[in-house]
Amino acid sequence: MTDARTLYPLGDQLGSVTLIQHAGDDKMIANAARVSFGGDSDAPLNARDEKLIRYLLRHQHGSPFEHNMITFKVICPIFVDRQWVRHRAGVSKNETSGRYVEQQERNFQPPSFRRQAPSNRQASVEDDGTLDQAEAARVWEEAWKAAYGAYQTLLGLSVTREQARGVLPQSLYTESYYTFNVRSLLHFIGLRDHDGAQYEMRLYARALAELAEPLFPVTFREWRALVAEQAH
Repeated sequence: MTDARTLYPLGDQLGSVTLIQHAGDDKMIANAARVSFGGDSDAPLNARDEKLIRYLLRHQHGSPFEHNMITFKVICPIFVDRQWVRHRAGVSKNETSGRYVEQQERNFQPPSFRRQAPSNRQASVEDDGTLDQAEAARVWEEAWKAAYGAYQTLLGLSVTREQARGVLPQSLYTESYYTFNVRSLLHFIGLRDHDGAQYEMRLYARALAELAEPLFPVTFREWRALVAEQAH
């Protein structure tokens, strides 16, 4: 089924997640599990199916959640995408190539800057008021504009795009198509909408969930209930 709905996780009208298409539903998940016993059917989803989905999630029977597909078009900062591509099992990706096309002048500017977490090498904490936000914003903007200007200069010198892109900053936006099955999507959301994940990545994970949840409402309901139960 073809879909078209867009969310803007970073609130800047540049970074976005668009639901492109999907196939499958909660009933398909139940049927994929029941076919083992020859019990799949065309009947509408019922309470027994919902109970089965709950059982599958709680007992980590994952394969029935793989017989479906959700495709998103994602526009995100390169530094977000480079975390995203670590998820490979059950995920397909195609990205705009800087070898083929000139990179657009689209840059992510943080609305505020965070401090490095003192006890975690990869995490951040909110500014306690001691970080010079204005100066950080100035340095950020100056750096990316200088880098993009250098890129344009190299192209003007007839340097090939595949080399000129080497000077571009990770704050520029890139575009990709990502296709998940529900099993891989739940795994992604569970890891990336988490206190230990980078804040910008968490916003994208939430956008994926918001777009996918109406397509598989029973699965998401039971998964969220299980996650909440395990947190206590």
